[in-house]
Amino acid sequence: MTQNKELRQLENSLEIVGTLKSIDLEEKESKKGNWYVKGNLIVSCNIDDKIHDQRISVFIMKTSGLYKGIRTVMDEWKASDDVGKELAHRVRVNGELTLNQYINKNDKLVQFNEIKGVFFSRLKEEENDVNDPKYVKDKALASVEAVVEGFDNVLDSDKLPTGDFSVKAFTVAWGSTVVDLHNVIVKESLAEAFMDLYQPGNTGRLTLQLNNYVEIVDQPEEQPVAQTHGFGSSEVVESTVVDRYVNNIEVIGGDMPFLGSKEYTPEEIELATKTSQLAIQSLSAAPSTPQVPDTNTGFGAGTTTPDVSSQMPTGMSSDDEMPDF
Repeated sequence: MTQNKELRQLENSLEIVGTLKSIDLEEKESKKGNWYVKGNLIVSCNIDDKIHDQRISVFIMKTSGLYKGIRTVMDEWKASDDVGKELAHRVRVNGELTLNQYINKNDKLVQFNEIKGVFFSRLKEEENDVNDPKYVKDKALASVEAVVEGFDNVLDSDKLPTGDFSVKAFTVAWGSTVVDLHNVIVKESLAEAFMDLYQPGNTGRLTLQLNNYVEIVDQPEEQPVAQTHGFGSSEVVESTVVDRYVNNIEVIGGDMPFLGSKEYTPEEIELATKTSQLAIQSLSAAPSTPQVPDTNTGFGAGTTTPDVSSQMPTGMSSDDEMPDF
């Protein structure tokens, strides 16, 4: 492999709109005296009557043009955990999907995608008014150019196909950083259309719904039972239980696969695979965080989100207390 050959960057952007739930940001100094803001925000998005709590990772250097904006978030924004939902700000965050991968204390590889926030803004008064034509609904969407590598059946608890499919895919960020997309699914209603259009090895722009919510199932009403010998009174308590946490990236639409110069060639896909493998081999015990679009006919829903650029230096860990930069 030619190690100094660069991979073409693919477009990768996302938009989160919702109510700010919490702010956990702090300004820190690196070993070399460079100041930066890091931490995370939680934004609650009400989508189809489900509350999606989206965790947004933040890393911005003080020398960046984005620093003023993140200081405004720290100094002025109000979160529901602090002031209550009625006084909390509705906000918009634009950013990108990144990959966090590291070797844990048990020498196991851990990999998951993160939402990386880059641009932060509060919604205007009219965008918060449901009766105003300019009202902006809550959303958690990504628009990502990706190479689709294959599909697998999603199985239920009895190991039977559900009709949904998992999707193996990757995108490429700045600096030839390969971002494998994990826990990606396509629901049964779109699976056939998606797989008819996209064969393994195809490159295209996908519209993704970022899901992160608790699914609660109401239990059947309990029937009173005959009183047995005992003491005190016997009461019937109706309850609901948490059935499961839903956390995945759902393909809800996309364009036709790219043709010509925009698609990744078999040689580029092979290079991306080797680059991803090398990145995993180079991991130590410390976590590391590696680091828009045409519109045409495709399938499902579509979205347009602004272009963004990376701010975290390569090799910067989400858990590094004194990074070396």
